[in-house]
Amino acid sequence: MSKNLKITVLTPEFYSYGALLIAGILQEQGYPVKLQKGFGEVIDADIVFISLQSTIHLLKYQKEISSMDTFKIVGGPVTLSPQLILDCLAVDLVVVGEGENTLYDILKVFENNPIPNVSDFKDVSGVAFKKDEQTIITGKGTAHSLERPLPLVPSDISSENIRGANVYLETHRGCPGNCGFCGVPCLFGREVRSRSLEDILNEVKYLLSKGVRKIAISGGTGSLYGSNKFKNVDEEAFIELLREISNLTGPKNLTIPDIRVDLISDQILEAIHQYSNGWVFFGIESGSDRVLRHMKKGVTVDQVREAVAMAREHGVKTAGSFIVAYPGEEEEEFQDTMDLADELMLDDYFVSIAEPIPGTDLGDEVSQLSLEDNILFQDSLKYKRHGLSIAEERALDLMVESYIFRSFPVPMSQNLLKNLLDEVKSQGDHIKSVTHLIKKYPTS
Repeated sequence: MSKNLKITVLTPEFYSYGALLIAGILQEQGYPVKLQKGFGEVIDADIVFISLQSTIHLLKYQKEISSMDTFKIVGGPVTLSPQLILDCLAVDLVVVGEGENTLYDILKVFENNPIPNVSDFKDVSGVAFKKDEQTIITGKGTAHSLERPLPLVPSDISSENIRGANVYLETHRGCPGNCGFCGVPCLFGREVRSRSLEDILNEVKYLLSKGVRKIAISGGTGSLYGSNKFKNVDEEAFIELLREISNLTGPKNLTIPDIRVDLISDQILEAIHQYSNGWVFFGIESGSDRVLRHMKKGVTVDQVREAVAMAREHGVKTAGSFIVAYPGEEEEEFQDTMDLADELMLDDYFVSIAEPIPGTDLGDEVSQLSLEDNILFQDSLKYKRHGLSIAEERALDLMVESYIFRSFPVPMSQNLLKNLLDEVKSQGDHIKSVTHLIKKYPTS
């Protein structure tokens, strides 16, 4: 491949860590590469790597992606269903699974032929393409060692706000969990692979030198860092990780956003209190043990209660995510979730309607569920004048009540209510579109 060919790495709405990583690899290999956020600027490149984070992007950016007159390669979490991407988007190639090793093989094809046909990639493991209206999938990308060049960091990175952070820092990959709604084990596998502490700290120093101020630890459940077995947390490795990163960023600028309620300890919570901004984000999801079992969450409501109580004992603030309208959720079970949310009195709440990610158990279940039996498509009588469905009704009710439940209640104003109603409608429209999409292109 000619080193003079221009390459753009495009991320639609925010600078994803994966996009920064791929751009860094390309730069390290000596290719002129540009990192671009959004479609506002004209794409002037021979090759565009497009990092897509959400299934809805397949519909939202169809026009923009189709209009690009260049060789287009898609990667990111959406690649769990490569056929879906190729059917929705006018792109040449999809990177399936982890992209680093596959990227090197793709570059070799371009080295042999700067203007390749998609069939030239037939011997590259971990890609998908269309040939004669047939989707060809050469397999899934091989697991990467996680040793890699430094990411390419854009000059405006300090303006990013991804759940309070400028950037998410990958510390490990994989999760032994089996949550039916989560794409992490589907994408990265169930074995936990951790980066070396030295490698992570070198990257933190580099990010800070490029203008990053606030860093969040990524990789799924944060406390799995250093471990290779589920429910066998390496406390010392995780605590050392927090301490050493915090020494560089300062505690207020370090966030540990996601931890399972069954993968904590007094030592871990004390380290979070001491070395970070003092928040944990628990995936609580439901107040019904039956629904949690159906989600394959692997935890119980009592474990949720215990984890929140432990966090409070160490002065750690707690936020919780809740998923409503999971297939089969009964009204009484939703009320159990409302009751639990009220009982816990968390410091912050995040409520979402169950979103079926293609390639997950939830995605498969929703693709086989008739629209008539899906409460996302059943009209709400309570909010009929707002045109909400039963699923949207449940989300709105929990959102509204969460402002009363929390440790410091927030008065419900007309403006706040309108914002919540808009959020629920946006979620509902998004997930309805995804549902239609995966029913048209099922993965199982």
